[in-house]
Amino acid sequence: MKLSCTTVMLPRWSLEETFDQLAEHGYQGVELRCRYNPAKTNDTPLSRSFWGPHQCDIDPDNIVTRSSEIRDAAARTGLRVVALAPQCRLGEDEHFGKLLAGAVAIDPDTPPMIRVQALPYDRNQPYSPQFDAARAGFARIAEVAGKEGVRGLYEIHAGTLAVTASRTLELLHDLDPVTIGAIYDVPNMVVTGLEDTRMGLELLGPYLAHCHIGNRQPVRNTDASGEFIEWKWEFCGLAEGLAPIKQIIEDLKAIDYGACLSLEDFGPGDDEEKIRDQGAFLRRLMNV
Repeated sequence: MKLSCTTVMLPRWSLEETFDQLAEHGYQGVELRCRYNPAKTNDTPLSRSFWGPHQCDIDPDNIVTRSSEIRDAAARTGLRVVALAPQCRLGEDEHFGKLLAGAVAIDPDTPPMIRVQALPYDRNQPYSPQFDAARAGFARIAEVAGKEGVRGLYEIHAGTLAVTASRTLELLHDLDPVTIGAIYDVPNMVVTGLEDTRMGLELLGPYLAHCHIGNRQPVRNTDASGEFIEWKWEFCGLAEGLAPIKQIIEDLKAIDYGACLSLEDFGPGDDEEKIRDQGAFLRRLMNV
């Protein structure tokens, strides 16, 4: 296993600072945010917003022209860009085409994988037609990506049509695992109910391509008067949430997982302290 980090959680650093900081703290890979910065917002990279503007402004329109900067940063630090983290959804063919070109420009021999989002589950419509449409969409992603030597990714995510490892296997079943794979996303699966991790990892088999590692805990959400509204899920330290991180890493070892654990922590805290402390925690469990 190799230690990676998603730059979606690092809004305040430039491209060079991101690579330098991750390398300094023992990371081997980077999952690079590739999204359009919001055009109009009161948010700034100096504030704590993961979904707002980022100082490291890599987007689908500039990724090819900035690919030499990315390659230089990777060569200088020894980090590899293992995946792109865009906001591309099924059916956005032009968007996906730009990401493909960017991935190949970054590394034509071993391009980074590309996540593609399924449309969210619509509870007001029958489930099966939605699932079938998503399956057809990912079959198309596998076909198009495969022609460029790129692997597409489905992220197991709350609110989508396949929120478990077993359902994701059904989504990708019979597609070529060389050209399509799954992101085993721990903080998302905590929200929807985490299957036995060893079982889920074994079920995914060759489709297991990447892993988002993070943790969450339920917190009471109240109104201004203190009246309970609902439970919400907050990110927390890896050792503090409901997901059994130690067990998950032991299970990954047991199946000889050799890809990346990509830290995903959208909680409060100083950026450098988070990647330092959470990275050190993971390395101890990984024995690296």
